Amino acid sequence: MGTSQTGIGVRGLVSRISRLEWVCAAVVAAVFVGLIIAEPDIVQAPFESSRAIAAVIIGTILAAVVLVVMLKVGVPPILRVLVLGVPLVITSYWLISPFFTDDVVDEDFTTSIAAAREMPATSIPTTSVPATPAPTTPDAAGTTQAPVPAGPQLLGSGTFVGLAGHDGTGDAGIFRLPNGSLVLRLENFNIDNGPDLRLYLVPGADRRSPTDNSHYFGDLRGNIGDQTYDIPASYPVAAGPWTVLVWCEAFTVEFVAATVTIA
Repeated sequence: MGTSQTGIGVRGLVSRISRLEWVCAAVVAAVFVGLIIAEPDIVQAPFESSRAIAAVIIGTILAAVVLVVMLKVGVPPILRVLVLGVPLVITSYWLISPFFTDDVVDEDFTTSIAAAREMPATSIPTTSVPATPAPTTPDAAGTTQAPVPAGPQLLGSGTFVGLAGHDGTGDAGIFRLPNGSLVLRLENFNIDNGPDLRLYLVPGADRRSPTDNSHYFGDLRGNIGDQTYDIPASYPVAAGPWTVLVWCEAFTVEFVAATVTIA
């Protein structure tokens, strides 16, 4: 008896769904299928993240509950379409549009990682990089210290590899400028685009997620091209391996990484 009433109740709610809503649902489904065929990473990326999977499940349940409530209280069909459709369109555009667009950055630098690799390796202290270069004037004994380099010195470099199903190529290098400051340089950079991509410098080799002692550079400026990021003097960059990590905050999943070892 209870099962029959429940069945009737469900059928009654389904019967209240208007033709407009069925058409809108079919159009949305067709659009998503087309987008997935064009870019499979749209579905691959979320399944690499437990938080993204949970968000999809919770969002689907919440939308179903809202729809049932609106059907029971008799909300007009056009209003039901707007209540469910507008958030879906806005969220989907934010998450999916980066997969079909490229942000190209082309920032000049006085040298290149490839050229600097041909120069003799430069070592740094095992504690941190000095904030200022050594002086070039004679000391009290009359001897002259080593001159400050005329250009940036490459301390270490590495090559990007794709992670979690994403593709990426390019080089990462940490340079010491003549004034003693450090910069992170990305060159020949070409990776999949995605929503809310962020750039980190993480201590250690082959890191796959940021840690508490990572340095956060901010949003990635572009998924293609050459770009330079300042490393603050307050952040200790010691000799050893470091991971330059591009992290997708929206899906809490790694995109690409390069291990840079400073001698």
